[in-house]
Amino acid sequence: MKPLQSNVLIFAVKGSVLGTKVQESLLNTRANVENTYSVQKASEFISEETPCLVFIDTPSDDTKAIELCKKIKKSKEELRFNVYFLIDNNQKIEEQLEWFDLGVDEFGTRDTNSALITRRVQNILAKYLGNTKDLVPQKGIVIDRERYLVFKDGKDIFLPRKEFELLVLLASKPLKVFTREEIFKLVWGNKSIVGDRTIDVHVRKIREKIGENFIVTIKGVGYKFVG
Repeated sequence: MKPLQSNVLIFAVKGSVLGTKVQESLLNTRANVENTYSVQKASEFISEETPCLVFIDTPSDDTKAIELCKKIKKSKEELRFNVYFLIDNNQKIEEQLEWFDLGVDEFGTRDTNSALITRRVQNILAKYLGNTKDLVPQKGIVIDRERYLVFKDGKDIFLPRKEFELLVLLASKPLKVFTREEIFKLVWGNKSIVGDRTIDVHVRKIREKIGENFIVTIKGVGYKFVG
């Protein structure tokens, strides 16, 4: 089973006020947020980013939402994420039960104050972010792979997903030299078209955040982690 990450999918119709409010409330968190009304993009995000929460704000009879939820139900065979669906206050019980059968975990109503809805979303997300105070500060680099967290000398450092995955790869086998071909395959995948410059840029950004001395360049070959 894949580990869930602190990522959020907002599947909302254009002009969704509550969808926008939820997205704004997550700006200062570690969540990677995708806001779309495309079933294809939503499905790709769920497959690639393993989100902990899918927030849906569409009409109850919306065909796109129905299609997405059918896909979500299948995905839940491997991932146990939370699906939070906004409905009108007068939604019939029978209709709600049908949505439960499609994989929805809980409902919110659109007449609820937006502050309460965003707080609910943040509470769900917090379960996956965890309590960083439980981590004992250590000298050097500490990588929490389950929660996509990096610490340097006990200080929390933010790395976007690809930077984090590249750091995890290099740190998984200290002193091993990873070739560019290995990095392409293990971080970006065989189907991705990534140039040498892309890897260099990611390494440079990681160095800027954690320090210059942890990743060594092996000219003409690749990189190794020496922390």
